[in-house]
Amino acid sequence: SSFDFIDGYDKPVKGRKINWMKAGLLESDTNITVSPYYAEELISDDAKGVELDSILRKTGIKGIVNGMDVQEWDPLTDKYTNVKYDATTVMDAKPLLKEALQAEVGLPVDSKVPVIGFIGRLEEQKGSDILAATISEFIDEDVQIIVL
Repeated sequence: SSFDFIDGYDKPVKGRKINWMKAGLLESDTNITVSPYYAEELISDDAKGVELDSILRKTGIKGIVNGMDVQEWDPLTDKYTNVKYDATTVMDAKPLLKEALQAEVGLPVDSKVPVIGFIGRLEEQKGSDILAATISEFIDEDVQIIVL
């Protein structure tokens, strides 16, 4: 059943726990993850699939490309910014948006200072290790770093 114990036993025994992840995978209509590559990675071996790779192969898993709703986040109509732009006006909007970002996060607003931004989970897969390893190369420069 979906609620089998992690080690395959049918009845609870002291120290054994229900595998809720397995139950979720088996009871769901569709299993998805953040990318086609990650879906393949999860079924490649038991370590990457958290020992559920055989379940993922049985039920199937689909990877969807990270993305956004281009209508909701259209820079011409974006309700979260006062600077509206499109492909033809982006270079005019860029310095205004940079100044707004600097002000929003409490940094000195300065058009001449480079801003380095990082948006992502703080793990090696997302490149935070590269940022951490290179900070010493530019930290003494006049630069601002924003990590979200």
